[in-house]
Amino acid sequence: MEFDPQALLLIKFICLLTGTAAIAWGLIAQPLKIATLASMRFSLANICVLLGITLNTQRTESDSYFYWFCADIAILLGFIMLRWGTQYLFRLQHSARFDLTTLAITAVLMLMVPPNFHSEPVLAMLFSANAALSFVMLTRDNYYAIRRETGNKVAIAMVMPLIAMVIIFAIRFFIALFAPHETQTFIAIHTVEAIPMLWFYVFLALLINIVMIGNAMTRLVSKIRVLAEKDQLTGLWNRRAMQKRLSHIHQRWQKKAEPYSVILLDLDHFKHINDHYGHDVGDIALLSAARLFSSALREHDVLCRHGGEEFLVLLPATSSQAARVVADKLHRILRENPINWQDKKVQLCASVGYATIYQGCQPDKLLIEADHAMYRAKSEGRDRICQALTTQ
Repeated sequence: MEFDPQALLLIKFICLLTGTAAIAWGLIAQPLKIATLASMRFSLANICVLLGITLNTQRTESDSYFYWFCADIAILLGFIMLRWGTQYLFRLQHSARFDLTTLAITAVLMLMVPPNFHSEPVLAMLFSANAALSFVMLTRDNYYAIRRETGNKVAIAMVMPLIAMVIIFAIRFFIALFAPHETQTFIAIHTVEAIPMLWFYVFLALLINIVMIGNAMTRLVSKIRVLAEKDQLTGLWNRRAMQKRLSHIHQRWQKKAEPYSVILLDLDHFKHINDHYGHDVGDIALLSAARLFSSALREHDVLCRHGGEEFLVLLPATSSQAARVVADKLHRILRENPINWQDKKVQLCASVGYATIYQGCQPDKLLIEADHAMYRAKSEGRDRICQALTTQ
C-alpha cells in the first residue's frame, strides 16, 4: 500500500501523540500512583490505538488477518479501555461483560469477510458501528460522573469531544453502508483525500487525552474536597461540612417552611474512659458511637463529629416531636451496645440536647440552644435527653 507523504506524516504524528500519552499516563499510574487503576487503563488505551494504527500502515494488496483484523480490534479495545478507565476513575459500575460481548460480536462478523481492500467498506462499517457505540457509552459515563462532581454546564463542555467522535464514526458507518465508493476520503487513511480527516483525528486524539486528564483532575479535586470535610478518625462529616449542609437545610426552611431539627450528643464520662482504659479505647468508643448513630439514622440525615466527644445530627424535614423520637433512638442504641475491651464491657452513654427551628431563629442560634439543652442534660445527672428552651 502506497502512502501519500503528507498522510504518512500525519499518521506518524498521531502515533507520536498516542505514544506520548501512553507514557504520560503510565508515569501518572507508576510511580506517581495517581488514580492508578484508571491511569493504567488510559495508558493501555493509547497503546492499543498506537498498535492498531501501526498495524494499519502495514497493509498490502495480499490478505492478512494480522494487519486488517488485529489492527481494527486493537483500536476498538483501546476505545473500551478509555471507558474502563473512566469507570475506575469515578467508581462507576463496570461494563466489562457488555463491552467484551459487543467486541466479540464485531470480531466474529469481521472474520466472516476476507481481510483485504475489497472488504474495506464492510470492515469499516463494522468497525465504525462498534466505535460509535463505545463512544456513546463513554460519553454517557463521563457526563453523569462529571455532572455529579461539577454540575451540568461543565459536564456538557467536557463531553463535547466525545460527542464529536460519536458523530464522526456514525457518519463513517453510513458512508461505508450507502456510499462505499467514498472510501478514499472517509475510510482509507493512506490517500491524499484522507488528509482533512487525518487532521481531525490528530485534533481529537489530543483533545480526548486532555478530557481524560481533566477527568482525573476533577476526581482528584473532589477527593481533596471530601477529605477536607471528613473527620480523620470516624470518617464522619466535620464541623466545616456541617455548616455548609446546615446552611442548605435552613434555606429550604426559608423557602418551603419545612421544619428541621438538630441533635447534639456528648459522650458521658469520656475523660474517665481515656484515663482508665487509655486513649485507644477512647478512639474505639468514638468509632463505635459513630457506627451506631449512623445505623440508626435515615439516609438524608447528616451526622457530624462536632468536636472531641460531641456528635451533631442534622434532621431535615423533622418536627420537634419526630426529633424526640430520633433522640430517644440514638440514646437507646448507644446504651444497648457497650464496647468490649480485654474481656470487659465498657458502658457508653450520652447527654443529649435537641432543638427545632422556628420563625426568627438563625442556624447559629439553633446550635447554641441545642448546646444549652445538652449541658442541661449534663447538669441534671447525665445520660438523659433535654429539649431546648426556645426564646421565640
